[in-house]
Amino acid sequence: MTTASTALRRHARYGPPDHYLSPPSAGMCLSVFALVERGSEVLVGVPKRHERWTSEWLLAWHFYTEEELKEALLEKRLPSTYLWEGEDPKAALRRIMNDQLQVSKSRAGGPRVLSYYSPSDWYPGNSHWDLAIVYPVKLLQPVRRPPWWRVLGFVEKSRLRAKQFGWNADFVRDLGIVA
Repeated sequence: MTTASTALRRHARYGPPDHYLSPPSAGMCLSVFALVERGSEVLVGVPKRHERWTSEWLLAWHFYTEEELKEALLEKRLPSTYLWEGEDPKAALRRIMNDQLQVSKSRAGGPRVLSYYSPSDWYPGNSHWDLAIVYPVKLLQPVRRPPWWRVLGFVEKSRLRAKQFGWNADFVRDLGIVA
């Protein structure tokens, strides 16, 4: 993925064509991530096939081929969710912490926003825009592995590689959590 350049020269203002621009031709995703670090470790997981992923956090998986979904279910990921339309990113972070991680005691810092504009695999010749809102989070209680995670735990950053995160490779590299 590459960061969008000013050469695009379109404002991100989308809606009906009589007053707005159309969204990017290969779509746009607005996501919130919880970056939970503990010293030199970061909380990462590998999801398990579970209805909650496609109903609450990653609706896009409904549109994956079986092969794409199998691949996604092998990749490491940070706790995250797509934003619901109109949702405050802080509310999405609460959904991650309370629902996805089942943690009720945590403290979040101010968000960091990363933007990626990259060629689409699904729509060749078109680009997709990802806007990632990342909150640093400090846990105030232990985290356990809920049933929708195959693996969830703290991992030494030095043991992580960008390719383990699939399409999030550039993203985790930019966050500085992979070697």
